[in-house]
Amino acid sequence: MTADRSITGALDGADLVLTRELPASRSDVWSRLAESDGLATWFGTFTGDPASGTVQVTGTAEPGEAEAAEYTIHECTPEEALEVSSAFGEGAWRLRVELEDAPGSDGGDSTRLVFRHIDVPAAMLGDVGAGWEWYLDRLTAAVTGAQLPGLEVWESDYMPFAARYAALQG
Repeated sequence: MTADRSITGALDGADLVLTRELPASRSDVWSRLAESDGLATWFGTFTGDPASGTVQVTGTAEPGEAEAAEYTIHECTPEEALEVSSAFGEGAWRLRVELEDAPGSDGGDSTRLVFRHIDVPAAMLGDVGAGWEWYLDRLTAAVTGAQLPGLEVWESDYMPFAARYAALQG
C-alpha cells in the first residue's frame, strides 16, 4: 500500500461504494464475512445466532478496549449478499456487501466484492472512506495471506485518502 494509490470508492447518491477483486472463491470470501472465525482474520468477531436477526460484533483491529455493538441483519444470502446495520452514538450505519464471480474468473476462483456504506453523512465521508480502504485492504490481505496493514501505517498510507474522499462531494 502506498499513499499515492488511487481511492477505490465512489459516491452513488449518498452511498459510498468500494470494490475489490479478490483471488478467492465466493465461498472463501463469504466465510470471512459471515463466520466469526473468518471475520476475526481482518475485522473482529461476533457472538450470537445470526438466524435470530442480530449478533454482537466486537471490532478487534482498532486500538483501545473493544466493546461489542449490536448489528441487525437485514439480508443474508449466502455467498451473494449481506446487509447489516448498527447504531454508533447517535447515528446508525447501514452496510451492504455483494459478492459475484469476477469477470473472466472461469468458475469462481476470483470474486468481486462490492461494499456499500449506505447514506454516509457528508461531514464523515473523508474519514469513512479512508477507514473502509484500510479495512478492505485488511480483508484482501487476509484472503491472500499477505501481511495485514496495521495502525502503524494509518497516518502515512490511509489518512491521505480522507481528503480525496471528502472531495467526492463536489
